Amino acid sequence: MKKIAVVMESWVRYFTYAWPSGMLQKIREENADINLYIFNCSANWSSNPEYNLGEYNIYNLPDFNDYDGVVLDLNNTEDDGIREEVVERARRSGIPAISINNCYDGLYYVGIDNYSAMREMIAHLYEKHDCRTFWFIMGPESNYENKCRSDALLDYAKDKGISSDDYQICYGDFDFNSGVLSFLELYAEHGRLPDAIICANDNIAVGVLSEAEKKGYSAPEDFIITGFDDLDKSRYYTPRVSTTSYIREDAGYKSIEMFMELWKGGTIPQMNYTNSHPIFWESCGCESDIDIDLRAHLKGSMLWNIDREYFDGNVLALDYNLARCGNLESMVKCIPEGVPAFKCDGLYLVVDPLLEDINDSGMANIPMAELEDFESRFCVKGYPDEMTLLYSYENGVSDISNENRKKVHGMFPMFDTEEKGANFLFLPLHMGDKSVGYFVIRNAIYLMEQQFLFDIMNALIKGIEQMYEKAKLAKMNHELTMLYHHDAMTMLYNRFGYSNYAYKFFYKIHAAKKSVAVIYYDLDRLKYLNDNYGHEMGDMAIKTVAHLIRKYASDDVMGFRLGGDEFLVLDHFESEELLKERTQKIEDELKKISKADNYPIELSVSVGYIITDPESGEELESYVNQADDVMYKAKVAKKMQRRD
Repeated sequence: MKKIAVVMESWVRYFTYAWPSGMLQKIREENADINLYIFNCSANWSSNPEYNLGEYNIYNLPDFNDYDGVVLDLNNTEDDGIREEVVERARRSGIPAISINNCYDGLYYVGIDNYSAMREMIAHLYEKHDCRTFWFIMGPESNYENKCRSDALLDYAKDKGISSDDYQICYGDFDFNSGVLSFLELYAEHGRLPDAIICANDNIAVGVLSEAEKKGYSAPEDFIITGFDDLDKSRYYTPRVSTTSYIREDAGYKSIEMFMELWKGGTIPQMNYTNSHPIFWESCGCESDIDIDLRAHLKGSMLWNIDREYFDGNVLALDYNLARCGNLESMVKCIPEGVPAFKCDGLYLVVDPLLEDINDSGMANIPMAELEDFESRFCVKGYPDEMTLLYSYENGVSDISNENRKKVHGMFPMFDTEEKGANFLFLPLHMGDKSVGYFVIRNAIYLMEQQFLFDIMNALIKGIEQMYEKAKLAKMNHELTMLYHHDAMTMLYNRFGYSNYAYKFFYKIHAAKKSVAVIYYDLDRLKYLNDNYGHEMGDMAIKTVAHLIRKYASDDVMGFRLGGDEFLVLDHFESEELLKERTQKIEDELKKISKADNYPIELSVSVGYIITDPESGEELESYVNQADDVMYKAKVAKKMQRRD
């Protein structure tokens, strides 16, 4: 089975279905053993550079050496560095590489002859309609197709001796609004209209016509206007816009022809042109014999809107459900609900294993101090060597079970298939510039053709971002709660923690008819350490005592730092022997630490404890005071011994 990688970018939010459609048409006609692997992103609609990097990372997923051919459509890729890097990878792979509508050294070109087509358009206006003054309203200056069309106009003007005073060229974008803004700019500068306005495409032409009509002008009475690309906008606008027509699918169709010739050892030219022809309509005062079936167009629009309404309802439901998810498991359970609306043969959600660490508990296993480091471990360029297949849908069955999760290493054999003419569409999942995985749709004809892809991916990306932000917020809230109830130095409970938790612990143990060991510790000679060796030395001693209290207590002990040198422990009472043993271990280890860490004095604690009686009805505070009294007497006795 031959594999072709197709790397492309949507125009704004619209997927260019024509390329894969033409390829699949030729594959079906030949019953060829060829499958398509389409890697698509939607970056150029966003002004957020981090978002765009996350989108473009899908281009790093395929290793072109795994394929038998590669097709590039990078005309909408505005980042020169990204575009050049992908082209260079295609060159280095050594496999046949075809570029649609853009010319690169070392790659085959397929598409229309933009230069000749635009030259034919201006020649028609100059020779048949006697136009002598022009506005050329063009698309992005760096775009290859736009450059060919612009060069044709400028070369024709030079050849015919049209003075630069008689034409103006304005570069912008390919959209409707660019036509509006360019018209306003040129009209404000000149205060009158030229004989003809030639636009880089139909979107721009309709934008110009719309704005001209607001000023009371109409075509062709006041000026002639032409577009390019033969979009519905040109066919169904009033007046119909003269344009250049071509079948977009031909580029995809011809690319398969080119591959098949190359695979069998044949040769082909570098430049491979598909057919195009001008259509001269009402906007230049001409009549075309092309029949326009308005009713069929309206019927198609009506059916599309019905489909769109149904699909939008599913996406809104998916969006709502994803927003409520706190972890990947709950997210994955939402996806099957939207599957019927996708009308595809398979879905696969492949994620970075790091994403599985994000959960409802706020990434509990990730310390707050390490959160930034955790985020930085997500790839900005490329994907991890090992990923997780988190969800799959095949043959009408969804699999969201944890036990069936697979580890994915690269793309194959995971996405191999013996089905002829299958297509796999790969779409990026990311949080800004941080790549978290990718979404794969098998045989996504309906979604590609109906232009529904962007909405699905937007819902999934937004759902992942919201899940992560919720988890991070939960983590931060947890940390704030910890700081509120815990002593920052020792991470034992503070007095607020004592008020909130000590009594609950006490009453719970007593309710089970068991006793509590109430133990009071006081670090000896802390004031002496602080006064003579600085508070840093005193803080070290405090942390050491807190560490040993936690070390030699039972698993669910509650420890509190109630003052500078005072510690309270509430523990399950097991035996007085065990209690004394733990206390002695603390004393013995303090002596060892004092010597090992070169403390200026031997560290020690004074201890007092009381065993509660669950039948007495005595309150916790009374027991704490008693333990404090016992500790105080022990401390006084130590002082007396030191004086002796």
